[in-house]
Amino acid sequence: MNSIDYIKHHFDFESPQPPGMQLAVVVAETIKAGVLTPGDPLPTERELCDALLLPRSAVREAMEILRTSGEITRMAGLGTFVAPSFMRRQLDSVYDFTRSVKAEGMEPSTKVLLFQHTYPAGFSSRTLDLPLDEPSIFRIERLRYADDVPMSLEIEHIPCLRFPDLTQADVSGSLYEMLARKYGVQIGDADEYYQAILLGKREAKLLDRQYRSPAFRIVRVVRDTSGQVFNITEAFVPGDHTRLGVHLEGRTPPPNLD
Repeated sequence: MNSIDYIKHHFDFESPQPPGMQLAVVVAETIKAGVLTPGDPLPTERELCDALLLPRSAVREAMEILRTSGEITRMAGLGTFVAPSFMRRQLDSVYDFTRSVKAEGMEPSTKVLLFQHTYPAGFSSRTLDLPLDEPSIFRIERLRYADDVPMSLEIEHIPCLRFPDLTQADVSGSLYEMLARKYGVQIGDADEYYQAILLGKREAKLLDRQYRSPAFRIVRVVRDTSGQVFNITEAFVPGDHTRLGVHLEGRTPPPNLD
């Protein structure tokens, strides 16, 4: 069944709901059902008007609702398309890729590009506070996917002394879940630093993006419940697939001391 037939089949012509609003809901359901997938063109305004016998104003209202909600995107001169799948990153808690992808209804997977025993320099060396007699780390490069679409390139630094028997197979999924299960490590807190960048040639190729396309470079320093740093991550995340969110509390008025 093509998208027009699916939309027409699920559109309730006798519903009291405003037609523009109902059409927005039905198109969103069409996307959710996989009849329309990210990057697919939507039916034109005229096609929708003719199929559903709707005024153009109702179709335009539906498209604006879908555009505002991030379901679709307009490209000048080309038409309207299903928007790319977005990964939402909440900034008020430690981000877990595997858990977040599953929460979005997608399937996570990981490709390990590098698993190397090496020695850190600069920021990683200072931040991990490594002992002089064993300053080595595991440098791990991973490409993270959601429904087979590359979403993040991650470079991990983990101290060898604390995790001496870590293997490449261990890091093929959620790093934090594995460290908790295998080593009993619990996350205490973390600091993250965000920088808007343009992707270099290597990062763009791995992430299947255009060279110099916009992205976020994210550096995360993670501590356990005792305050010891056990992981530093540098991640490159394409801007077109990422939404950042943060929960903000209102200011509590000062108590009246009179």
